[in-house]
Amino acid sequence: MKESVFKQAIVVSLVVVLFSITAQTSAATGSGSNESKFVPTSEWQEIKEGQSIPEGLHVRINLTSGKKEAKLLDKEDGGEGDSSSLSMVPGEKVKDHQVPGTGASNTDTVAGMKLEALREALKDIPANEYEEEPLEESGRARFKSYEQIKQELKDSNVELKSDSEIMTDLFGRFEEVLKKTSTTDRQELDALFEDLEYLSHQIDNALQFIDRGGVEKIIWPSINRTEDSVTRTKALQLLGTIVQNNPKAKVALIERNGGTNLLTALGRASTTDEISAALYAFGSLVRKFPFAQKQLLTPHGYSVLYGVWEKKVELKVKVKVLQLVADVLEDYQSATDGGESDPTTAEQYRSTKLIDGLQRTEFCHHAREFFHQHKAALIPEDNLTDDTVKALKVCKQLCQETWSQCPLFRHTLLVLRNNLDHRLDEDSELADYRKEIKCSIDDLIVELYGKPKDEL
Repeated sequence: MKESVFKQAIVVSLVVVLFSITAQTSAATGSGSNESKFVPTSEWQEIKEGQSIPEGLHVRINLTSGKKEAKLLDKEDGGEGDSSSLSMVPGEKVKDHQVPGTGASNTDTVAGMKLEALREALKDIPANEYEEEPLEESGRARFKSYEQIKQELKDSNVELKSDSEIMTDLFGRFEEVLKKTSTTDRQELDALFEDLEYLSHQIDNALQFIDRGGVEKIIWPSINRTEDSVTRTKALQLLGTIVQNNPKAKVALIERNGGTNLLTALGRASTTDEISAALYAFGSLVRKFPFAQKQLLTPHGYSVLYGVWEKKVELKVKVKVLQLVADVLEDYQSATDGGESDPTTAEQYRSTKLIDGLQRTEFCHHAREFFHQHKAALIPEDNLTDDTVKALKVCKQLCQETWSQCPLFRHTLLVLRNNLDHRLDEDSELADYRKEIKCSIDDLIVELYGKPKDEL
């Protein structure tokens, strides 16, 4: 504490000495430009550049403006300015600044400290006190290596493993656990899937999973368990996580013929959970990946997708099919409309012949039938109605000719719209959301059939 105070005193003292010398030199020599003479008053005035000032004034640097200011010495404030200024009184000699209460003295002082004592104190400060350690040495001393931390934790009976080491352990256990797991006792197998899915959310870990043969050792054996729908579902969820937003993983899966196997798994699935997981994996693979779209969105691929609309599964899964087609179509339109996409990307999307494939497989007809057949199920489901209408609006340009000539399609839209209108007052918290859906339906009706004519 004493050293800190002392160092602060040294800094202040040096500032005072330097400023005093500057002020005295300026006053004595009268050097500067042709500025008018400084006339001091009891108020602070700016000292212009090169302007000389008389001795014995109260001088400060205004820390707010950064300019020098001076005024006549005020005895009442003891020479101290406001908190935003650095103030001092340059006298004729440094020795005039004395510690209050000590009386007159011929001993030179700086900020109340004797110069001789100050010199002696400076001698005691070690010359290397502020030397910095070399970066390399200080880094080694401050940070421990992974092996050091691992050994210390091991000594404390705590084991530390990297993601790579954990994945190695999971791979080693999986085959054995899969063989002995029954459909009823599957706690350990579910835990393995959960850990692998957690690790695979990281792009590097997902690529490592594929490079280590995880698709061949874990995904395909699990999907081929004919009497175990739960394991097939877990494997499809894991596969979807691995390829989602991971271009390198998508390429690696296609190179391993993963797209065809995935399409087969989607066609074979029959339960809500398994179809939902298969659609998640299939969508993760084909979205924003025209090469996979070219391989999988064939007449057979569309047939598998449209077939989901005929299965006895929950409505939310069927709506996912419509959303998947709408997402792929929206990406295609965005890439090929001559906007921000580069020519190479646009050409890749054109090579998929997406529009031609949808027209040949009569997507607009199948979507219209799905929409009409599930009208009753959509009425109480605001979220699903919203998702469905948004997807239909994306497909509107492609299907306008087919839908605009179908009275049943218009009837379904009006039924959903009127039902929402009648339920606006049922729940105040949902009123705004239902109004938004209703407006979206109104927009689609106008786009397909034009504005309604006023009755006479």
